[in-house]
Amino acid sequence: MTTAGCGRLRSSRAGRHNGVAGQRRSGACVRGVLVVTERKVAALKQERSIATREALIAGAARVFARLSYGESRLRGIAVESGASEGSMYFHFGTKAEMARAVLEAQQERMKAVLQAVQSSPGTTRERLFALLDRLAMLISTDEIVQGGIRLAGQASPEVAEIANAPYIEWVHIVRDIISQGIEEGSIRPDIDLDQAAEFVNSAFVGAQVLAGLDDSWASFPQRVARLIPWFDELLAPHR
Repeated sequence: MTTAGCGRLRSSRAGRHNGVAGQRRSGACVRGVLVVTERKVAALKQERSIATREALIAGAARVFARLSYGESRLRGIAVESGASEGSMYFHFGTKAEMARAVLEAQQERMKAVLQAVQSSPGTTRERLFALLDRLAMLISTDEIVQGGIRLAGQASPEVAEIANAPYIEWVHIVRDIISQGIEEGSIRPDIDLDQAAEFVNSAFVGAQVLAGLDDSWASFPQRVARLIPWFDELLAPHR
């Protein structure tokens, strides 16, 4: 109930309620307004906190994409993100915490692509190629993903484990997809699962490295598009 609502309540019942009873109702109405206001203020503060944290992660990703982990400074990240140093230290106490947040956000975005592709139509082999295509597009355009990739390429021992683990995880993801394709019949049954998964990931990461060195990943989607016919030749059932 708003303060205006409280006023209407009091005026509409003024003739029937007065004295102590009226004061009690008035006090209860004011307390209700205060509770609602406090909740709105708390929700607004939470929204601002989330927005600040996201801005800090994006700013950190841009800094890590330009500079090595060792060269990056928290003050520079605060300036890049447009946040105060106090806000930065509230969310992230150290540079390692900031780097881990960027790496986690990178993987969340890549896994979101995986989930979207898994629910798309087509054969499992076609979905695998769609996954590679969409990941390449994401990497070529997303600053947080790019910052995570740069971090993984020259990570400090402080963040090496979280930086390196996803590369092995994606080999397992591709292996599972190839296995599903074999069961479905869209991928040849005589292929070596482990070798095929490692080959696909190695070629993908190799193209990623070349594109990153050449033009900051702008050409990565085109490079992956040129790889897909080779993958298809390897994986498609013999006709």
